[in-house]
Amino acid sequence: MVPAFLRTLSARILLGFAILIVTFGLTSVWIVNYMDDLKSEIGVIRTGYLKIALTTKDLAGRQQLLFQYLKEELAGEGSPAAVERRIRKMRLDRDRMLETLEETLETMKDLPRGHARLVRRTLERVEVLRKQITALDEPYSTLLAAPPIDHYLKSPAPPVDVDKLEAAVRAQQRLLEAEGALSAAFIDLADNQRKLVERIAQNLERNESRLRTFTLAMGITAVLAGLLITVWATITLRPLARLRDAAVRIATGEHGLRLSERGPAEVADLAREFNVMARAIEDRERELVRSERLAAVGKMAAMITHEVRNPLSSIALNTELLGDELDQLPEGKAAEARTLCRAITNEVDRLTAITEEYLAFARLPKPRLAAEQLNQVASALALFVREDLAARGVALDLELADDLPRALADEGQLRQSLLNLVRNAAEAMGEGGGRIVMATRPGGDGATVEIEVRDDGPGIPSEVRARLFDPFVSTKEGGTGLGLALTHQIVREHGGEIRVTSEPGQGASFVVALPVADA
Repeated sequence: MVPAFLRTLSARILLGFAILIVTFGLTSVWIVNYMDDLKSEIGVIRTGYLKIALTTKDLAGRQQLLFQYLKEELAGEGSPAAVERRIRKMRLDRDRMLETLEETLETMKDLPRGHARLVRRTLERVEVLRKQITALDEPYSTLLAAPPIDHYLKSPAPPVDVDKLEAAVRAQQRLLEAEGALSAAFIDLADNQRKLVERIAQNLERNESRLRTFTLAMGITAVLAGLLITVWATITLRPLARLRDAAVRIATGEHGLRLSERGPAEVADLAREFNVMARAIEDRERELVRSERLAAVGKMAAMITHEVRNPLSSIALNTELLGDELDQLPEGKAAEARTLCRAITNEVDRLTAITEEYLAFARLPKPRLAAEQLNQVASALALFVREDLAARGVALDLELADDLPRALADEGQLRQSLLNLVRNAAEAMGEGGGRIVMATRPGGDGATVEIEVRDDGPGIPSEVRARLFDPFVSTKEGGTGLGLALTHQIVREHGGEIRVTSEPGQGASFVVALPVADA
């Protein structure tokens, strides 16, 4: 079942191109977003992780210098002032580097969740180291109160208090342990940051490779989608080629061709209109053939009538004269001769009626159209034929519509055509009789007036119904087959139409539709 929104050709083609556009659009959006993410990652590395890695590396180096000074160089200093100056400078440089590291970490706390977690862990570790460094203020004060330089330690009488010097020696040992641990911690921190930067760089390389692969895959997908949509559009437009081929076949005279009316709405509409056109062409062709046939039949009928009427008149006159002479014969022979004369007269009358029908068909004049009330025509015709129909055992009923519009008609020709229909209906019912209904009503389109003649006779066989209005087609034994052809010609000359419906055993219905007369 095709969805409602895909029943039109334009909707199907539009959907195909929409899918293609959406495919390219989503691919482009994804690539742009992915590249933005890569750009952000590179920015985080350049302004954050790389700076942190360099700072921690520098910080670890300064920490190592301070530790080496305490361990190896302090004892060789020449004066307490030099010791104090070197230690204060080294500690101040370390503190500044530590503050720079902390500030960098603080600026990175608003990064996405994965980065923020790493930054928070590093910041927590730096804060622990900061506390450890702050806790060394007191030992450094003790150390600087009486620096344990060799000049003091090797002197038999040092110029400082011995207790302070011993306290400074103990402070130096504590500081060496603490600063050594800090050196190891800073080296480990710097190494972790270096590894982190390397890991993020590797992730960037993988992401770049993934982006290249995805872009290539999406490009191939988009090309395949474009090809599929092209194939789909070609298949969708294929009914148009069938329409073209059908038009060529119609042009070659294959007027009975009909197309399937399935498919997209536009194609179905075109096929429907094409079938209407083909049907109209077929009807027009059939009507043209009928008209040519009627013209030929009319000429032939006129010739036959001309050639037959004069001999028939002579035969009828001579038969009448012969009948007058029969009175002179003996009674037995005269009766037999009169019987033969009556048979001749009956056949002559029958042939004369046939020639009159031929002559009426051949010399049908153009109708003189006027505004006529069909109810009056039907009533007058019923009054004329009702007695004759009653003798056959056939009842004639009228069903006349009220306020019926006037029809544009030639009363004489219309009466003749309706009389043909009524007589045909009566003859079709045979000896058993039946019922005929003559009904009038407005046409369904409001532009016509209809009069119907229907009966309850045996009906019309389907094989005859298609040729019912052709000349010499009749279901009656001995019929000429011109009555319905004449009726059809009269109705067409009036600009109307005649329709017949019939089912075997259920009677027949003839509907004559005539145009409404202008008010």
